Amino acid sequence: MEIINEKHSILENHQQEDSIFNQIDELVNKNELDEAILLIDLIPESSPNFGKALFIKSMILGFLGKDTESVEKLKDSINVQFGDKSDLFDLNNPEDLFDFGITNFYFGDYHKAIECFDMSLGILPEQSEVIYYKALSFGCLGEFRKAIDVIDEAIKLNPENSSYWNDKGAFLSELNRVAAAHKCFNKSIQLNQDSYNWSNKAVLYHKCNDLQQALECYGNAMKLDSEDIYPVIGKAKIYMELNDFDKAEDYFDLADEIDSTDLEYLTERGKYMMFVEDYKKAVRYFDKCLRYNDKLAFVWMFKSMALKELNHDYEAELCVDRAIEIDPEILSKFDEFF
Repeated sequence: MEIINEKHSILENHQQEDSIFNQIDELVNKNELDEAILLIDLIPESSPNFGKALFIKSMILGFLGKDTESVEKLKDSINVQFGDKSDLFDLNNPEDLFDFGITNFYFGDYHKAIECFDMSLGILPEQSEVIYYKALSFGCLGEFRKAIDVIDEAIKLNPENSSYWNDKGAFLSELNRVAAAHKCFNKSIQLNQDSYNWSNKAVLYHKCNDLQQALECYGNAMKLDSEDIYPVIGKAKIYMELNDFDKAEDYFDLADEIDSTDLEYLTERGKYMMFVEDYKKAVRYFDKCLRYNDKLAFVWMFKSMALKELNHDYEAELCVDRAIEIDPEILSKFDEFF
Protein backbone atom coordinates (compact mmCIF):
# COMPACT_ATOMS: atom_id res chain seq x y z
CA MET A 1 0.00 0.00 0.00
CA GLU A 2 3.01 2.30 0.39
CA ILE A 3 3.09 2.85 -3.35
CA ILE A 4 -0.51 4.14 -3.19
CA ASN A 5 0.22 6.68 -0.48
CA GLU A 6 3.19 8.04 -2.41
CA LYS A 7 0.97 8.87 -5.38
CA HIS A 8 -1.64 11.02 -3.63
CA SER A 9 0.45 14.16 -4.06
CA ILE A 10 1.06 13.45 -7.74
CA LEU A 11 -2.66 13.37 -8.40
CA GLU A 12 -2.96 17.01 -7.35
CA ASN A 13 -1.43 17.95 -10.66
CA HIS A 14 -3.04 16.45 -13.77
CA GLN A 15 0.08 17.19 -15.81
CA GLN A 16 1.87 14.47 -13.84
CA GLU A 17 -0.77 11.80 -14.34
CA ASP A 18 1.29 10.29 -17.14
CA SER A 19 3.68 9.10 -14.45
CA ILE A 20 0.76 7.31 -12.77
CA PHE A 21 -0.07 5.51 -16.00
CA ASN A 22 3.59 4.55 -16.40
CA GLN A 23 3.46 3.06 -12.89
CA ILE A 24 0.31 1.18 -13.84
CA ASP A 25 2.02 -0.22 -16.95
CA GLU A 26 4.94 -1.41 -14.83
CA LEU A 27 2.62 -3.12 -12.35
CA VAL A 28 0.68 -4.82 -15.15
CA ASN A 29 3.93 -6.05 -16.71
CA LYS A 30 4.86 -7.52 -13.33
CA ASN A 31 1.40 -9.11 -13.13
CA GLU A 32 0.67 -7.08 -9.97
CA LEU A 33 -2.85 -6.41 -11.16
CA ASP A 34 -4.49 -5.68 -7.81
CA GLU A 35 -1.92 -2.94 -7.10
CA ALA A 36 -2.51 -1.56 -10.60
CA ILE A 37 -6.25 -1.30 -9.91
CA LEU A 38 -5.57 0.55 -6.64
CA LEU A 39 -3.54 3.12 -8.55
CA ILE A 40 -6.21 3.46 -11.22
CA ASP A 41 -8.83 4.14 -8.55
CA LEU A 42 -6.85 7.22 -7.48
CA ILE A 43 -7.57 8.97 -10.79
CA PRO A 44 -10.42 11.38 -9.91
CA GLU A 45 -13.60 11.73 -11.97
CA SER A 46 -12.65 15.36 -12.62
CA SER A 47 -9.50 14.25 -14.45
CA PRO A 48 -9.48 14.38 -18.27
CA ASN A 49 -7.82 10.95 -18.06
CA PHE A 50 -10.68 9.38 -16.12
CA GLY A 51 -12.12 7.63 -19.18
CA LYS A 52 -8.69 6.23 -20.04
CA ALA A 53 -8.33 4.98 -16.45
CA LEU A 54 -11.69 3.21 -16.65
CA PHE A 55 -10.72 1.58 -19.93
CA ILE A 56 -7.46 0.22 -18.46
CA LYS A 57 -9.35 -1.02 -15.42
CA SER A 58 -11.77 -2.80 -17.74
CA MET A 59 -8.89 -4.59 -19.46
CA ILE A 60 -7.32 -5.63 -16.15
CA LEU A 61 -10.62 -6.94 -14.78
CA GLY A 62 -10.94 -8.99 -17.95
CA PHE A 63 -7.49 -10.50 -17.41
CA LEU A 64 -8.60 -11.39 -13.87
CA GLY A 65 -11.62 -13.23 -15.26
CA LYS A 66 -14.12 -10.71 -13.90
CA ASP A 67 -16.00 -10.40 -17.17
CA THR A 68 -19.18 -8.74 -15.87
CA GLU A 69 -17.27 -6.02 -14.03
CA SER A 70 -14.98 -5.62 -17.02
CA VAL A 71 -17.83 -4.98 -19.45
CA GLU A 72 -19.43 -2.51 -17.01
CA LYS A 73 -16.19 -0.54 -16.73
CA LEU A 74 -15.84 -0.60 -20.50
CA LYS A 75 -19.32 0.89 -20.84
CA ASP A 76 -18.46 3.52 -18.21
CA SER A 77 -15.28 4.37 -20.08
CA ILE A 78 -17.13 4.88 -23.36
CA ASN A 79 -19.79 6.98 -21.63
CA VAL A 80 -17.16 9.20 -20.03
CA GLN A 81 -15.23 9.67 -23.25
CA PHE A 82 -18.07 9.89 -25.74
CA GLY A 83 -21.18 10.70 -23.73
CA ASP A 84 -24.06 8.59 -22.50
CA LYS A 85 -25.35 7.44 -25.85
CA SER A 86 -27.62 4.44 -25.71
CA ASP A 87 -26.88 3.57 -29.32
CA LEU A 88 -23.32 2.71 -28.24
CA PHE A 89 -24.76 -0.47 -26.72
CA ASP A 90 -27.51 -1.30 -29.20
CA LEU A 91 -27.84 -5.07 -29.27
CA ASN A 92 -29.71 -4.74 -32.55
CA ASN A 93 -26.66 -3.12 -34.13
CA PRO A 94 -24.35 -5.67 -35.84
CA GLU A 95 -21.30 -3.44 -35.33
CA ASP A 96 -21.93 -3.22 -31.58
CA LEU A 97 -22.39 -6.96 -31.38
CA PHE A 98 -19.12 -7.47 -33.24
CA ASP A 99 -17.37 -5.10 -30.80
CA PHE A 100 -18.78 -7.05 -27.84
CA GLY A 101 -17.59 -10.25 -29.50
CA ILE A 102 -14.08 -8.85 -29.98
CA THR A 103 -13.98 -7.81 -26.31
CA ASN A 104 -14.87 -11.34 -25.24
CA PHE A 105 -12.40 -12.79 -27.76
CA TYR A 106 -9.48 -10.84 -26.32
CA PHE A 107 -10.56 -11.71 -22.79
CA GLY A 108 -10.41 -15.39 -23.80
CA ASP A 109 -14.14 -16.08 -23.52
CA TYR A 110 -14.46 -17.67 -26.96
CA HIS A 111 -17.91 -19.18 -26.41
CA LYS A 112 -19.35 -15.74 -25.61
CA ALA A 113 -17.45 -14.27 -28.54
CA ILE A 114 -19.02 -16.79 -30.94
CA GLU A 115 -22.45 -16.01 -29.52
CA CYS A 116 -21.94 -12.28 -30.18
CA PHE A 117 -20.58 -12.93 -33.69
CA ASP A 118 -23.57 -15.15 -34.50
CA MET A 119 -25.98 -12.43 -33.32
CA SER A 120 -24.19 -9.88 -35.50
CA LEU A 121 -24.30 -12.22 -38.50
CA GLY A 122 -27.97 -12.91 -37.86
CA ILE A 123 -28.64 -9.23 -38.56
CA LEU A 124 -26.06 -8.72 -41.31
CA PRO A 125 -24.89 -12.08 -42.72
CA GLU A 126 -22.10 -11.25 -45.20
CA GLN A 127 -19.50 -9.75 -42.85
CA SER A 128 -16.22 -11.46 -43.69
CA GLU A 129 -14.33 -9.98 -40.72
CA VAL A 130 -16.97 -11.16 -38.24
CA ILE A 131 -16.93 -14.63 -39.81
CA TYR A 132 -13.11 -14.63 -39.64
CA TYR A 133 -13.09 -13.91 -35.90
CA LYS A 134 -15.72 -16.56 -35.37
CA ALA A 135 -13.36 -19.02 -37.08
CA LEU A 136 -10.46 -17.84 -34.90
CA SER A 137 -12.63 -18.39 -31.82
CA PHE A 138 -13.28 -21.99 -32.85
CA GLY A 139 -9.55 -22.37 -33.46
CA CYS A 140 -8.74 -21.10 -29.98
CA LEU A 141 -11.18 -23.67 -28.61
CA GLY A 142 -9.35 -26.41 -30.52
CA GLU A 143 -12.35 -27.06 -32.78
CA PHE A 144 -10.33 -26.92 -35.99
CA ARG A 145 -12.83 -28.61 -38.32
CA LYS A 146 -15.47 -26.06 -37.39
CA ALA A 147 -12.86 -23.32 -37.75
CA ILE A 148 -12.09 -24.47 -41.32
CA ASP A 149 -15.77 -24.61 -42.28
CA VAL A 150 -16.32 -21.10 -40.96
CA ILE A 151 -13.18 -19.53 -42.42
CA ASP A 152 -14.14 -20.94 -45.83
CA GLU A 153 -17.20 -18.68 -45.66
CA ALA A 154 -14.94 -15.68 -45.03
CA ILE A 155 -12.68 -16.67 -47.94
CA LYS A 156 -15.69 -16.88 -50.29
CA LEU A 157 -16.59 -13.31 -49.37
CA ASN A 158 -13.03 -11.97 -49.52
CA PRO A 159 -10.63 -14.35 -51.31
CA GLU A 160 -7.87 -11.71 -51.50
CA ASN A 161 -7.34 -11.49 -47.74
CA SER A 162 -4.03 -13.23 -46.98
CA SER A 163 -4.81 -13.62 -43.26
CA TYR A 164 -7.80 -15.81 -44.04
CA TRP A 165 -5.66 -18.18 -46.13
CA ASN A 166 -2.87 -18.13 -43.56
CA ASP A 167 -5.11 -19.06 -40.66
CA LYS A 168 -6.89 -21.71 -42.69
CA GLY A 169 -3.45 -23.19 -43.31
CA ALA A 170 -2.77 -23.12 -39.56
CA PHE A 171 -6.05 -24.93 -38.84
CA LEU A 172 -5.30 -27.56 -41.49
CA SER A 173 -1.83 -28.00 -40.04
CA GLU A 174 -3.35 -28.77 -36.63
CA LEU A 175 -5.30 -31.60 -38.30
CA ASN A 176 -2.11 -32.85 -40.04
CA ARG A 177 -3.55 -32.08 -43.46
CA VAL A 178 -0.12 -31.06 -44.68
CA ALA A 179 -0.63 -30.79 -48.44
CA ALA A 180 -3.77 -28.66 -48.06
CA ALA A 181 -2.03 -26.48 -45.46
CA HIS A 182 0.90 -25.87 -47.82
CA LYS A 183 -1.47 -24.70 -50.54
CA CYS A 184 -3.08 -22.23 -48.15
CA PHE A 185 0.26 -20.85 -46.95
CA ASN A 186 1.48 -20.50 -50.52
CA LYS A 187 -1.69 -18.61 -51.43
CA SER A 188 -1.25 -16.37 -48.40
CA ILE A 189 2.35 -15.55 -49.35
CA GLN A 190 1.32 -14.95 -52.96
CA LEU A 191 -1.20 -12.35 -51.71
CA ASN A 192 1.05 -10.77 -49.10
CA GLN A 193 4.78 -11.20 -48.61
CA ASP A 194 5.07 -10.64 -44.87
CA SER A 195 7.03 -12.29 -42.06
CA TYR A 196 3.97 -13.77 -40.35
CA ASN A 197 2.96 -15.73 -43.46
CA TRP A 198 6.48 -17.07 -44.01
CA SER A 199 6.80 -18.01 -40.33
CA ASN A 200 3.61 -20.05 -40.40
CA LYS A 201 4.87 -21.91 -43.46
CA ALA A 202 8.13 -22.54 -41.58
CA VAL A 203 6.18 -23.99 -38.64
CA LEU A 204 4.55 -26.49 -40.97
CA TYR A 205 7.91 -27.56 -42.44
CA HIS A 206 9.28 -27.86 -38.91
CA LYS A 207 6.32 -30.02 -37.92
CA CYS A 208 7.07 -32.28 -40.88
CA ASN A 209 10.74 -32.43 -39.81
CA ASP A 210 11.87 -30.69 -43.01
CA LEU A 211 14.26 -28.52 -41.02
CA GLN A 212 16.22 -27.01 -43.92
CA GLN A 213 13.04 -25.78 -45.61
CA ALA A 214 11.85 -24.43 -42.28
CA LEU A 215 15.12 -22.52 -41.80
CA GLU A 216 14.77 -21.07 -45.28
CA CYS A 217 11.22 -19.88 -44.60
CA TYR A 218 12.24 -18.35 -41.26
CA GLY A 219 15.11 -16.64 -43.09
CA ASN A 220 12.65 -15.10 -45.56
CA ALA A 221 10.54 -13.90 -42.64
CA MET A 222 13.55 -12.26 -40.98
CA LYS A 223 14.48 -10.46 -44.21
CA LEU A 224 11.00 -8.95 -44.35
CA ASP A 225 10.91 -7.87 -40.68
CA SER A 226 14.12 -7.84 -38.65
CA GLU A 227 12.18 -6.92 -35.49
CA ASP A 228 9.85 -9.92 -35.64
CA ILE A 229 11.00 -12.16 -32.79
CA TYR A 230 9.13 -15.33 -33.79
CA PRO A 231 11.20 -16.45 -36.79
CA VAL A 232 14.31 -15.82 -34.67
CA ILE A 233 12.96 -18.11 -31.93
CA GLY A 234 12.00 -20.63 -34.61
CA LYS A 235 15.55 -20.74 -35.94
CA ALA A 236 16.97 -21.12 -32.43
CA LYS A 237 14.69 -24.11 -31.78
CA ILE A 238 15.71 -25.81 -35.02
CA TYR A 239 19.43 -25.36 -34.40
CA MET A 240 18.86 -26.77 -30.92
CA GLU A 241 17.34 -29.90 -32.50
CA LEU A 242 20.30 -30.08 -34.89
CA ASN A 243 22.64 -29.96 -31.86
CA ASP A 244 24.23 -26.81 -33.25
CA PHE A 245 24.30 -25.10 -29.87
CA ASP A 246 26.49 -22.17 -30.95
CA LYS A 247 23.95 -21.09 -33.55
CA ALA A 248 21.05 -21.79 -31.18
CA GLU A 249 22.67 -19.50 -28.59
CA ASP A 250 23.28 -16.82 -31.24
CA TYR A 251 19.61 -16.77 -32.23
CA PHE A 252 18.39 -16.84 -28.64
CA ASP A 253 20.69 -13.88 -27.95
CA LEU A 254 19.23 -12.06 -30.95
CA ALA A 255 15.72 -12.78 -29.68
CA ASP A 256 16.74 -11.35 -26.31
CA GLU A 257 17.87 -8.14 -28.04
CA ILE A 258 14.53 -7.85 -29.85
CA ASP A 259 12.34 -8.41 -26.77
CA SER A 260 13.75 -9.87 -23.55
CA THR A 261 10.23 -9.99 -22.04
CA ASP A 262 8.55 -12.04 -24.76
CA LEU A 263 6.87 -15.02 -23.10
CA GLU A 264 7.56 -17.49 -25.90
CA TYR A 265 11.22 -16.47 -25.93
CA LEU A 266 11.54 -16.91 -22.17
CA THR A 267 9.80 -20.29 -22.28
CA GLU A 268 11.84 -21.62 -25.19
CA ARG A 269 15.13 -20.40 -23.75
CA GLY A 270 14.25 -22.06 -20.47
CA LYS A 271 13.58 -25.32 -22.34
CA TYR A 272 16.87 -24.89 -24.17
CA MET A 273 18.70 -24.53 -20.85
CA MET A 274 17.10 -27.79 -19.75
CA PHE A 275 18.23 -29.40 -23.01
CA VAL A 276 21.84 -28.44 -22.26
CA GLU A 277 21.33 -29.46 -18.61
CA ASP A 278 21.78 -25.98 -17.12
CA TYR A 279 18.78 -26.34 -14.84
CA LYS A 280 19.49 -23.31 -12.64
CA LYS A 281 19.37 -21.01 -15.66
CA ALA A 282 16.26 -22.82 -16.89
CA VAL A 283 14.48 -22.03 -13.62
CA ARG A 284 15.54 -18.38 -13.90
CA TYR A 285 14.01 -18.08 -17.39
CA PHE A 286 10.80 -19.82 -16.32
CA ASP A 287 10.58 -17.57 -13.25
CA LYS A 288 10.96 -14.46 -15.37
CA CYS A 289 8.23 -15.71 -17.70
CA LEU A 290 5.90 -16.41 -14.76
CA ARG A 291 6.51 -12.95 -13.32
CA TYR A 292 4.89 -11.55 -16.44
CA ASN A 293 2.12 -14.15 -16.55
CA ASP A 294 1.70 -16.66 -13.72
CA LYS A 295 -1.21 -18.46 -15.39
CA LEU A 296 0.89 -20.48 -17.85
CA ALA A 297 0.35 -24.07 -16.73
CA PHE A 298 2.91 -25.52 -19.15
CA VAL A 299 5.63 -23.19 -17.85
CA TRP A 300 4.91 -24.27 -14.27
CA MET A 301 5.32 -27.88 -15.41
CA PHE A 302 8.64 -27.18 -17.13
CA LYS A 303 9.84 -25.35 -14.03
CA SER A 304 8.84 -28.39 -11.99
CA MET A 305 10.95 -30.63 -14.23
CA ALA A 306 13.97 -28.35 -13.86
CA LEU A 307 13.57 -28.22 -10.08
CA LYS A 308 13.34 -32.02 -9.97
CA GLU A 309 16.71 -32.23 -11.72
CA LEU A 310 18.11 -29.94 -9.02
CA ASN A 311 16.64 -32.25 -6.33
CA HIS A 312 14.27 -29.52 -5.16
CA ASP A 313 11.41 -32.01 -4.91
CA TYR A 314 9.15 -29.99 -2.60
CA GLU A 315 9.27 -26.86 -4.79
CA ALA A 316 8.74 -29.05 -7.84
CA GLU A 317 5.54 -30.49 -6.34
CA LEU A 318 4.30 -26.97 -5.56
CA CYS A 319 4.80 -26.07 -9.23
CA VAL A 320 2.77 -29.08 -10.33
CA ASP A 321 0.02 -28.13 -7.87
CA ARG A 322 -0.04 -24.60 -9.30
CA ALA A 323 -0.22 -25.96 -12.86
CA ILE A 324 -3.18 -28.21 -11.97
CA GLU A 325 -4.89 -25.29 -10.24
CA ILE A 326 -4.66 -23.32 -13.50
CA ASP A 327 -5.55 -26.24 -15.78
CA PRO A 328 -6.95 -29.43 -14.18
CA GLU A 329 -6.13 -31.36 -17.38
CA ILE A 330 -2.50 -30.24 -17.57
CA LEU A 331 -1.01 -33.62 -16.59
CA SER A 332 -2.64 -35.45 -19.51
CA LYS A 333 -1.78 -32.57 -21.86
CA PHE A 334 1.81 -32.61 -20.69
CA ASP A 335 2.05 -36.37 -21.29
CA GLU A 336 0.73 -35.86 -24.84
CA PHE A 337 3.29 -33.07 -25.37
CA PHE A 338 6.09 -35.54 -24.74
